[in-house]
Amino acid sequence: MGRRSLAAKPSLLRSRRRDSDRPGMPTAPEAPPVPGALGLPAAPAGKPARRRTARLARTLRTRWWPRFLMAGVLLVVIGVTLLSGAAKAWVVGLGAAIIFVIGLRSLSMSPDDYKREPPVPPGSG
Repeated sequence: MGRRSLAAKPSLLRSRRRDSDRPGMPTAPEAPPVPGALGLPAAPAGKPARRRTARLARTLRTRWWPRFLMAGVLLVVIGVTLLSGAAKAWVVGLGAAIIFVIGLRSLSMSPDDYKREPPVPPGSG
């Protein structure tokens, strides 16, 4: 397209305006101001949402053994479903070893071992 063809079509030279650019058009709010707006259900105030999920997330964040246990289970599942041959044997064996070590450690702990010690301030050792 040369200059002549663009000059012949003035509609191509003008910039397009969006509907939201018009001065008289109201714009919609980005989010409803309250949970019950627009017919959306409001969560009950007495009960927090997804208590089990929050407890699981807190356990995975604060303790080391559930993370290793989940890694072992994940390795076993991936090895059994996706791999074959020697790779399958190595990955499933590694996952099973992780699960075995976590199981032995948890069975060898007494109830007193589960208790956490209070934090010690620095310099008071």
